[in-house]
Amino acid sequence: MAWIEPVLTGAVVAVAVLCLARLALSVQRRRGGRHPLTDRNIDFAHALMGAGMAAMFASTTAVPARLGWACLFVATAVWLGFLVARGRPAGTYAHHAVASLAMAYMFAAARPHTGPHVMLTTTGHAGHQHGTAMMPAISAHPAGFAFPLVAWGLVSYCALSAGYAGTDLLRAAGHPACDLPAAQRRLAAPRLAAASELVLSGSMVYMFLAML
Repeated sequence: MAWIEPVLTGAVVAVAVLCLARLALSVQRRRGGRHPLTDRNIDFAHALMGAGMAAMFASTTAVPARLGWACLFVATAVWLGFLVARGRPAGTYAHHAVASLAMAYMFAAARPHTGPHVMLTTTGHAGHQHGTAMMPAISAHPAGFAFPLVAWGLVSYCALSAGYAGTDLLRAAGHPACDLPAAQRRLAAPRLAAASELVLSGSMVYMFLAML
């Protein structure tokens, strides 16, 4: 099913772009002294996750870049945890802190597949002739994660998150009642946030399972 990854890549890129647009709308309204309508911290976390997953799907991220992504997600998790400690909605912010740590783990602990390569090994000769000879051997490193039990735990968590996001999508209200143009009302709709969460959680489940 070679079509899955291109579809998911397009979906997470779309989520990143839409959440950046929601973030810009929130900042614009806040500067104008109006209610922001969306949570800029959650919009930023969703946009960052979408961009990070797109980088993972691209499979061209070098080790230093992966460590940079991991540090960025750890910093996001620390910030969200700080907001929880200051009395912000614990459930929502704590969930996104866990999701950010899951992304950090994905970047830092992933072992990309390396194709087969030839290396020389030393073998002995039996009989009257003694000595050693260099013989070729094929070696390959499969994809996976360091500490795979952590990955399996995160798979379960992301699957539950996707399920909750699906129910939130079904129960979410329509467009917010405000003075915004129709396009901006659709952008600020709670259903878009729930759909973003569903896409991101489902994509994380797929990425973890594909590498385990």
